[in-house]
Amino acid sequence: MAKRVKRKPREQGRQTNWWLIGAIIFGGVVVIFALLYLALQEPEPSTLAQYCLDNPDNCIFEGSADAPVNVVEISDYGCSHCRDFNLETAGLLKDLYVSTGDVQWIVMPFALNDGTFPLAAAALCANDQGQFNEFHHRLFELQGDPMIYSSEGLGLLAADLGMDRAAFDSCFENATHANVVQANIREASLVGVNATPTFFVNDKKLGGNYPLTAFQAEIASALGDVDAN
Repeated sequence: MAKRVKRKPREQGRQTNWWLIGAIIFGGVVVIFALLYLALQEPEPSTLAQYCLDNPDNCIFEGSADAPVNVVEISDYGCSHCRDFNLETAGLLKDLYVSTGDVQWIVMPFALNDGTFPLAAAALCANDQGQFNEFHHRLFELQGDPMIYSSEGLGLLAADLGMDRAAFDSCFENATHANVVQANIREASLVGVNATPTFFVNDKKLGGNYPLTAFQAEIASALGDVDAN
């Protein structure tokens, strides 16, 4: 008589794959820590205008703080297009919009290279004595002149504008504002500034020396957007 073979009872359901569950949990923990790490990093500024408002000593403001439109200018003292803008167009725009309270003009001292870095720092030294605009304008007028590439020449320029020469020389020679220029360069690069002149009209980026009519159109559009809201 044949023997019956006992069958093993079927397992109830599938076995739990603890390795898979462990891998999923581990992956989730890694993602959470990565997100926390990113969240704890220094936040990028939402706009350069906001950066300047948060760091008022790093920028120069002209016009009403209540103006509905702000324009951030980023120029380099060795840039010929920046020179043309500042000597030909900037004054007209300020007469049309800054003096009327429609625009607040913000200059963010900046340098594209080591050669013009000292000039941006010198402009901030001039700002300490309330002479930024005059000094800024003269640096563009003298663009290419070896005079402005020496501490002696910059000191003479400061004295010619009626500044306290000793105070200016001390500021410049001690690199008082070098860290400010470095911070401005870093922040500008974070929002894609890699050439000059660059402008932000209510945070809309404009790259290049546009004609006066183009700036007027952009400012009019920005004013219209503000009125519409």
